[in-house]
Amino acid sequence: MRIDDVVEYLSQARIIDLSKKVTPGKAEGPLDTGKRKYEIKPFTYPPGETMHNIEMESHISTHVEAPSHFVPVRHGRSAKDISDLTLNSFFGMGVLVDCKDLAPKTDIGRGVLERFGIKEKDIVLIGNCPHGGNDRCYLAKEGVEYLLGKKIKMVGVDDTVFPENPEFEGKDLNKYFTHDLMLSNDIPLIEGLANLADLKKQRFLFFGFPAKMGGLEAFPIRAVAMEGIE
Repeated sequence: MRIDDVVEYLSQARIIDLSKKVTPGKAEGPLDTGKRKYEIKPFTYPPGETMHNIEMESHISTHVEAPSHFVPVRHGRSAKDISDLTLNSFFGMGVLVDCKDLAPKTDIGRGVLERFGIKEKDIVLIGNCPHGGNDRCYLAKEGVEYLLGKKIKMVGVDDTVFPENPEFEGKDLNKYFTHDLMLSNDIPLIEGLANLADLKKQRFLFFGFPAKMGGLEAFPIRAVAMEGIE
């Protein structure tokens, strides 16, 4: 296929923004974690352009986490930061694990994930759980091990799904199996996805690039799905 054909095909694709907007003073982390810092202060740069100083946390809005977020504190060794991961890590075929029919507090394990035809090198997005609060579904260790065995490229969740078993949230880092198994194997983890219910197809092209920020363990991304034409 010629590059012109690819461009023409993509120009006709349906584009879905899967990112939250970040607004100064209103930035948030994952659901129920409260406000997080995002402040901008304008200044004038000669001969008169407007620029901004930025002060922010790295885990705000829709963000991707790198191995250096978890591996050094859990395993006592260095790990890749956001700028060390290859560009290939952040785009590819996406697959939606749609949780709309799951019961409250469902642990998303192998049995659930097998229904969605996950393939090697897929980017797996999990969300649309209809239950709120502590009734949300969560990604179980068995499910994370299944994804690891499938050799996926990246995994992400929206705010309707706990990335870890809520029994251990904020209590026991040793039982953060999603972070451990994914990040220890250089598989990035996205939190805070949005608008997954707007997807009309189970498979799509996904892009979620962070800025090339040296030394940072996480950074916001613009997560985008492109659904191809029939």
